[in-house]
Amino acid sequence: MTKLLSLFFRIRRAVRFALGIALLLAASGASAADPKVPPAVESGNRVPIAILTAGFDYTRPEIAARLARDGEGEIIAWDVMGEDRFPFDASGDTELMTALAAQLPEAAPVSLLAVKVDVRDPVSLAKGLAFVARTPARTVMVPMWSDNQAAWEVFAQAARHFSQLRLIVRACPDLPAESGAAVYPRDLKLAQMTGGADAAADPARPLFAYLETLACRRP
Repeated sequence: MTKLLSLFFRIRRAVRFALGIALLLAASGASAADPKVPPAVESGNRVPIAILTAGFDYTRPEIAARLARDGEGEIIAWDVMGEDRFPFDASGDTELMTALAAQLPEAAPVSLLAVKVDVRDPVSLAKGLAFVARTPARTVMVPMWSDNQAAWEVFAQAARHFSQLRLIVRACPDLPAESGAAVYPRDLKLAQMTGGADAAADPARPLFAYLETLACRRP
């Protein structure tokens, strides 16, 4: 009986230890599915510009070099669905993020603070803004769009709540409002929506200008 009790307590300690390790890994945001982020390069003080994204391959050097980092070189980012700080997707917005990084000279004092959301889930868009509001970023780029106003209503409510955030949205020049086309979030007409022209002196202006040129019409 003594030996059985001893074995029982040893097994229970082992299980508790394993559970403790699992909880620690979960709290640190570890995920077997997401690759590691390349080390930070010396970038000085950069102003973070947030971007809502479908995820991207941050292992690409040209993207990794432009990501927002904390004082220890760790990325400042969030995956709303995965609830960790690794907004990875093998394809997703990788092409867009590469193009955005290419708009800025190497010494530009700007970084990209990425928040992975699901455009099909209105709540995830609102949660994305809520995360940004807790970071140093005060400008949010929103490259995704749709013609479904109802799908953006929760986002609009969140934007009004976090009124300190400036929104730079996809302008969809190929679908002008004058033609009768409705594009969201552009046509939500939120007070803090500004065009790139309103930020002419902003070092992130090339990012905003690029976003304004992107067509929206589906092929």
